[in-house]
Amino acid sequence: MIKEYKIEIKHPRFNDEFFGFKEIEQYFLDILKKKKISNAYIFNGIKGIGKATFSYRLARCILNKNNNLESIESLYISKENNIFKNIMNLSHPDLNIVEPDDENKKINLEKLKSLDKITYKTSLESDYKVIIIDSLDDFTTKKSFSSLLKILEDCPTNCIFFLISHSLFKVPDTIKSRCQKIYFKPISEDMLRKWFENSKIIEKKNLDILINLSNGSLGRALEIINNDESFDIYSDARKIINNFKNITKTEIDDFFSLYKSNLLLEDFLLIIQINIIQSIKELIIKKNETDKLFIDVYISLFFEINKKINSFKLFDLDNLQTLNNVKYIFIKHSENLNKL
Repeated sequence: MIKEYKIEIKHPRFNDEFFGFKEIEQYFLDILKKKKISNAYIFNGIKGIGKATFSYRLARCILNKNNNLESIESLYISKENNIFKNIMNLSHPDLNIVEPDDENKKINLEKLKSLDKITYKTSLESDYKVIIIDSLDDFTTKKSFSSLLKILEDCPTNCIFFLISHSLFKVPDTIKSRCQKIYFKPISEDMLRKWFENSKIIEKKNLDILINLSNGSLGRALEIINNDESFDIYSDARKIINNFKNITKTEIDDFFSLYKSNLLLEDFLLIIQINIIQSIKELIIKKNETDKLFIDVYISLFFEINKKINSFKLFDLDNLQTLNNVKYIFIKHSENLNKL
């Protein structure tokens, strides 16, 4: 289905390519020229869309001592430049990164407390210090946000925070009120299609499926290519949804057993939702009066699954519990459809 080799997905600090957000880039070029950059920014958007890549791109530009920010025309800096190499190697003295430990994938309180001292240190090679926190979603406790709030309230004017968030509703209002919020919208289908057609890393026959699954995120799309199971689950979900009226409880159980821990639960449920939307679109195009009841059931199914996904994100619910809840919704709606 996909080329046999795996795509190497590098850490965002290694990326010199930034794709799809010219307006955001221009916004920061303008404020850098006017020397009106704020102390703290929240970069919000779906995971894998390029928020961290942009943070490092912006940090390289700000910390480059050879840059005259008032006359800067581009945020791009070549990989051959020393500033790129220093940041890539985490050896720049004016850049500090806070990200999850490899072991528990979370940002603990101690990491944040260490920033308090760092913010008051004199910058060594540039006029600014830059701190990137990737991401706020990985904070372990409310105390972590309280610690960050104290730092933001007291930090000097030459210290700039780039805070990455995949779910802004999880961030306390006290943090949001002290930050400029930059929204990274999903990349359009046309832009993603052109990128993949030029890269030639996926067969054309699978491109529509990939774009549907990517949810407007290039990073997500690349991860999907490395995980063939996503395509297989998509095909199985298509069969299940198309035959929803006649499906048995055993078939639903078999489908939900396809979920494995190496696939994010959100991705698994998104695959189901994408197929539901496709079925709704197909029924609307047919304009058959008898299909209105089917459309109502599909819409209800979609939004009930959406509620479970939102609760899962907001309250960090257990994967298995959420999966079983969605399966129950599936069975209930299938039974309702059988009664029609």
